[in-house]
Amino acid sequence: MKCLNLASGTAARIFVALAKFAQPGKSVRVRATHQRNLCDSINCIAQENGEATVSIQDRESFEDLPGINIESQKRLLKGSVLIAGIGSSGAVAAEHLVSCGLGNLTLIDEDPKALSALFKKLSDLPESKSKIGCMAWKMDATEAESIFSQFDVIIDGLSNWQEKLLAGDICMHIRKPLVHAGGNGFRYQLFTMYPSRSACLRCAFPAAGIDDIPLSTQEIRSIGPVLAMVGAWQALEAIKLIAKIGAIQGNELIKFDWLSGEFETIRGLDPTADCPDCGRVSRI
Repeated sequence: MKCLNLASGTAARIFVALAKFAQPGKSVRVRATHQRNLCDSINCIAQENGEATVSIQDRESFEDLPGINIESQKRLLKGSVLIAGIGSSGAVAAEHLVSCGLGNLTLIDEDPKALSALFKKLSDLPESKSKIGCMAWKMDATEAESIFSQFDVIIDGLSNWQEKLLAGDICMHIRKPLVHAGGNGFRYQLFTMYPSRSACLRCAFPAAGIDDIPLSTQEIRSIGPVLAMVGAWQALEAIKLIAKIGAIQGNELIKFDWLSGEFETIRGLDPTADCPDCGRVSRI
């Protein structure tokens, strides 16, 4: 079947015309290319009366990229991500996930105004087809497990250090991947905590030499370009986990210092045998 490089509206009109000359019940199909290499699958079915019905099916995106196929795109379309905290890198990650065609995205933050503004921004994206949900809620152990368990991947966009550790504890307990990011200024660490393959946050941080007396939320400062790179990395890790493509850095923590240009990868952050969290999960 030939794929025409047409806008979806143009392609639909042309193929409705072609379908009139096809045998009744037979379908004529085309892909219509959009910006950013996204396309809709347009299916025109010829009818007995010479008319044609048109349906625009699930969007197939980035199909020409290495390692991505129809199956991985279907997994992404059905996938679900929860972003806990949108005040820093979380908002950037959300925009990238929607742009890449994630099926379901839920945002959690204690600031309802920020949630409302981000929801509108995401909904107005030209390529937005994601189902987007919002919840004004402050992280606590009482409800977090039941909320987190509904999603495939959790992204850590939290600012409070204790909330980050709590998110890590819960994700390890319910065996859900957590895409963590934390830091200040130009220096950040990135870590995909993958239960049964990774150490928990409480074990990984000391092993990676990360300060266990973090700054308060009020002391954390950064600039847009740094948060943009951190959020983009988190979105990419979530896409790889859901679509099942590429390598997951499950036992590696990456430290970035964008001011000096130094990058350090700390490997071997495997589950700790005597840890009641990551050690227990690795034995299940």
